[in-house]
Amino acid sequence: MKCSLFSLAGLASTALGARFALHVPNTQLVNPSTLPSSTHAILQSSGPPQEAYLTRSNSFNFYNVSAGSYLVTIHSRDALFEPLRIDVSLEEAVEGSGDKKEVIKSWQTFIGNEWDNKGESRGEGGNGVVLEARLLGKKYYFQERSGFSPLSFLKNPMMLMALFSMVLIFGMPKLMENMDPETRAEFEEMQKQSPLASGGAANPAQAMQNFDLASWMAGKTDTSNSRGHSPAPQGKKRG
Repeated sequence: MKCSLFSLAGLASTALGARFALHVPNTQLVNPSTLPSSTHAILQSSGPPQEAYLTRSNSFNFYNVSAGSYLVTIHSRDALFEPLRIDVSLEEAVEGSGDKKEVIKSWQTFIGNEWDNKGESRGEGGNGVVLEARLLGKKYYFQERSGFSPLSFLKNPMMLMALFSMVLIFGMPKLMENMDPETRAEFEEMQKQSPLASGGAANPAQAMQNFDLASWMAGKTDTSNSRGHSPAPQGKKRG
């Protein structure tokens, strides 16, 4: 009679299924108790899903889980958790005894990849094992408005252009005054040979429009303008 009772108890425990818990460690979240009460975990496979809400011990408890392979996702308003793959199987407690026990294994899994693509192990054990639920990060729904920073104000491109123009306006005369006479002469000669100076300083836009880039790169110069007279008209002849 006793043997039959023990066998019935073993069958009842096997029929009830496995139980395990997902625990949120304090090392990843300073105070997991600050998570909203709506935080819950969903255990799903081919059948109907099973839900478990966050307890006071910062864990999600699942009961009566039959043998199979499951996906666990944790949904929270303020935190993002990694999905897990949990396999529940029945194995012999002692080889040849015929008694079976639940073995629970968990791995990191990746949404959108093949189911056999398993990541790192997140724990394994027998009935009642505690597995780790890792936090990926916190959720932020609003962007904090940054305060005034002089450095960001100076990084503005318009401010950089204005500062560069001020340096050229106020710095170049001082630089020209303190420049060596030979260097100053070379600089003035370079200004005379520039495309803007060739067309006259009165109208630099017209000088740029009439500037022949190909001739200038080839080293050709306008001899008529350099001598200071214009060519004779072709339509008139001397008698």
